[in-house]
Amino acid sequence: MLKALLVDDELNNLANLEFLLHHDCEGIAVAGKAQSAGQAREWLQFNTADVIFLDINMPEENGFQFLNSLANQNFKVVFVTAYNEYALQAIKASAVDYILKPVNIDELRQAVEKVKRSLKSTAAREQDEALLRHLLETIGKKSPPKKIALPQLGSITFIEVDDVVSLQADSNYTIIHLKDMQKMVISKTLKDFEDLLDESRFARIHKSYIVNLKYIKEYSTIDGGIVKMTDGNQWSISRRQLDMFLEKMKTASLMFGKNK
Repeated sequence: MLKALLVDDELNNLANLEFLLHHDCEGIAVAGKAQSAGQAREWLQFNTADVIFLDINMPEENGFQFLNSLANQNFKVVFVTAYNEYALQAIKASAVDYILKPVNIDELRQAVEKVKRSLKSTAAREQDEALLRHLLETIGKKSPPKKIALPQLGSITFIEVDDVVSLQADSNYTIIHLKDMQKMVISKTLKDFEDLLDESRFARIHKSYIVNLKYIKEYSTIDGGIVKMTDGNQWSISRRQLDMFLEKMKTASLMFGKNK
């Protein structure tokens, strides 16, 4: 039975999450609740938890500051948060578990099952610790992440966002094409990456493709629109995305012109 600590400054959120965990999730029990980082820290001095469901936006001390204040972090963390652009981008870039408010029961069950799997594997626990460290190093910067973590079987690859040439959908997977001609297959959808990447630098040109404007070598109007990338790949532009793509290209060209 997993022991959970719930941390949220709003009492109704704590009660709702406790109810859902108790009635809809197996193999987990709420061992403690706290309405502030200070209360959570005090609870951890005398108790242990396998997982902390942690709110981010709390007064005085937020969830990230709370984690940074702890010397030992022998627990799994699942962030429970309302949408916050930069915080959520940092979480996604670090591949750390999160649930958006209001809590969806299916997402909560998936998070609990993932925690169970992680705690059974030493390698998975070490991977989670590395991802959390990356998040805490990244958070607080009011800009899109410059580096993203890509967990693969038994390892994590950290790549520079600027090295991504294009992304290609493959069912529930995404093929990432890098500037050194390498390819990576990641078990995330293209939509996951679209929400993460800087929209001023990347363009969704088709239901199956996202491109980095920096690496476009040529744009052709043949067959409605085709972009040729510096790595030799070429992708079709859908009619519905064409106007948006051309506008982004126009803006990017002006931007690049200023940098010369």
